[in-house]
Amino acid sequence: MLKRAFIPLALVVLVGCTTKSVVPPKPSLVDGNGLPPTAVINHLSQRIVTELVKQNDALRSDQPIVVATPVLVGDLKGTNALAQQLQQGLITSLHSFQFNVVDLNLADGLSVTPDGDFILTRDWQRLSTNLPVDHIVVSTMSPTTNGMAINTRIVTLSNNRVVSASQTFVTQKELSNYMQPSEQVISQDGILYRQSSPGMNEVRVLGDGK
Repeated sequence: MLKRAFIPLALVVLVGCTTKSVVPPKPSLVDGNGLPPTAVINHLSQRIVTELVKQNDALRSDQPIVVATPVLVGDLKGTNALAQQLQQGLITSLHSFQFNVVDLNLADGLSVTPDGDFILTRDWQRLSTNLPVDHIVVSTMSPTTNGMAINTRIVTLSNNRVVSASQTFVTQKELSNYMQPSEQVISQDGILYRQSSPGMNEVRVLGDGK
């Protein structure tokens, strides 16, 4: 009798152990919403905004602020795909710190078209001219042989005073989906230059048409 009672009990124990060992798979992305490159941009933006908050000496969280598109430090007009994505990341990060962020690209009216309903625009003639904003986030980007140096600051529009500043550097390997090492043969001002090996010039930002 004891032998017969022991066998079913042993089966129950074994089944229980087998069931307990089944663990659901963990998601591949533990942080960030979307693709891995976007998550890296989010981390970079968070790093910049954290430093801006730390260095801030005047801006209150209830004061409206806008974020300009980062530009290349060489001419202060050129930009690229990385800069445009970083702008979106900075907006998200500032909002996460509960700053009063204003969207510059919101048109003064909704456009209803056969392709969809749109309100974001880059047409300055459709933008609102009555934005009560006195602070702006500006950033400059300096490409190097192995990455990008980014300088960001919050400026008061009424007197150009810098109320906070941040300096950071992101390597090409960290943002390999946005930056690639320079080619061995590059073109500058219509002249081809051949280096002894790839990666000796400034990194190339993907999607900027250059």
